[in-house]
Amino acid sequence: MTKIFSPTGLYKDGMKGKIAGVCAGLGDYFGIKPNMVRLIAVLLSVFGFFVPVLIVYVALAFLLEQKPKELAENPEEDRFWREVRTRPDYMSVDLKRRFQEIEKRTRQLEALITSKQFRLNRELRQLDR
Repeated sequence: MTKIFSPTGLYKDGMKGKIAGVCAGLGDYFGIKPNMVRLIAVLLSVFGFFVPVLIVYVALAFLLEQKPKELAENPEEDRFWREVRTRPDYMSVDLKRRFQEIEKRTRQLEALITSKQFRLNRELRQLDR
């Protein structure tokens, strides 16, 4: 049975990770660089939160699943899903704009195909054969 992975889920990323891939996974999920997550973890540890940071890190290392390779095959698709996670309101506006552009091009194509000029050109090409 094939397991279905959500492109918007939280995974640990062993390919970009240093130890267990937790910081890389968190960085990918929130749309920030993994080094920033690592820096935040180190700063929290230095300022007295070492034990909670360690507990959370170890817990996430055991609880999170490894990021599936299928999710990282297409960089453009990966960027799209990251935008959906981090800015869903912006993405809905962007998707609406994209669909409106597709609708406009489809209407133009329909107008061309149903025009008399298109039929005339098609019939002339058939006569040349």
